[in-house]
Amino acid sequence: MTLTSAAVVPAARLAQCPDGHPDLLVRGGGRRLRGEVTVPGFKHSMVTVLAAAASADALVRITNVPDIVETGVLTSLLRDAGARVTVDGDVLELDASGISDATLDAGLAARIHGVVYLIPALLHRTGHVVVPANGGCQIGDGPGLARPVSQYLSVLRSFGATAVTARNGDLQVSATRLRGCEIDLLDHTTDRQLKTGPHYSGASKMALLLAAVSTGTSTLRNLYPKPDVTDLVGVLQQLGAEIERPAEGTVVVHGRGGADLRTPVSHALVPDLIEVVTWICAGATAAAEPLVVRADHLGRALTALTPELDALRVMGVDFETGDRTVVVHPAERLRPIELTIASHGVYSDSQPFLVLLAGLAEGRSRFTETVWANRFSYLALLEELGMRVGRTGRSAVVDGRCPPSAPGRELVAPDLRGAAVALLAALTVPGPTVLSGTHHLARGYADLPGALTALGADIVAVPSRR
Repeated sequence: MTLTSAAVVPAARLAQCPDGHPDLLVRGGGRRLRGEVTVPGFKHSMVTVLAAAASADALVRITNVPDIVETGVLTSLLRDAGARVTVDGDVLELDASGISDATLDAGLAARIHGVVYLIPALLHRTGHVVVPANGGCQIGDGPGLARPVSQYLSVLRSFGATAVTARNGDLQVSATRLRGCEIDLLDHTTDRQLKTGPHYSGASKMALLLAAVSTGTSTLRNLYPKPDVTDLVGVLQQLGAEIERPAEGTVVVHGRGGADLRTPVSHALVPDLIEVVTWICAGATAAAEPLVVRADHLGRALTALTPELDALRVMGVDFETGDRTVVVHPAERLRPIELTIASHGVYSDSQPFLVLLAGLAEGRSRFTETVWANRFSYLALLEELGMRVGRTGRSAVVDGRCPPSAPGRELVAPDLRGAAVALLAALTVPGPTVLSGTHHLARGYADLPGALTALGADIVAVPSRR
């Protein structure tokens, strides 16, 4: 297939293509974006809220639910386990009181990483569960870039789970009774002073979910501070869990074996933080006029994105925020930045988009990654498109001004954010670009290619050769 191939599938949405995994052909970079976009709910919060709902004997209604692979996989697994699940547009209702079977479809469960957060609910209800450990993007530092699982095993053992093993890529967990405990989540960081590391977020989520279904008091200190954890605390309280917050970052959960999780709840997900960052990047690099990013409850997202917004302002990105909108202005010249990516600061998921913006800056930028060791796989794609980027240890170095400019390239996306940033980069290239590995996009965006096309980008799906 050449880059001018006529074998075009007339559908932007990935799931509508014959094999479900087409390549994307950006037929003519340089077409500028115009209009507005709407951001759905936060993927990471959806996963944890759904996991909390699976532990409750109550109807849980979740709104602003994103139409992504994670949603489909988790709802299918919960239905198979005996839960009642309905999805109507962006509204999901779950009654998990009928769950009686913790046997998960291994092929389905392995498609996403978030399935690990069903362990507390299934353990609480059935006493034993086997979960594939290595779904989702391979950005860890284990064999084959596998994500770490030791944090989950450690936390599970702290709550009294037995037969906790990681075997053949699976987590096999049993427990006759879960009991409250004390955990300092900084024990699951790689840098206690910076409060960061790849285990921190997952350990915090697992500890909260286990505390809610354990018997006795659990004290959890120095919890991960982002909405996928802080919103989880609120949802568990609404469900009936007795939770105190004696100090910032600390919660005390008085568990009753899950018996108190019986109050129906309606919860609106915070807008997807990384999608907001994605669209700010798109507006700054590829728009012809101010791009409007719209979402309900946007203020919650912008508060959580304070580190990102501060970094964008330092770089000179021009945007205005309101109650329901962010208006992003096209960037001409930006300033370089020295930035450390850390669990308490800028999301690791946001890093690739800031690196792309640095290509428009006058001078050298440096991004030091302290969360995911292999987040930089996408740098080779940006270099292929003509950016001056490199890696030194845990840092990416960008020399500007040198935006993407090399046409005629065929790229293979390594992961979700790598696919997204490569697609945005291709929009500014004066010529065609083909992107493979597009299946990653469906785990974080309902339809990023389609949304870009609606704004004026010339993107089509072509049959994959891979």
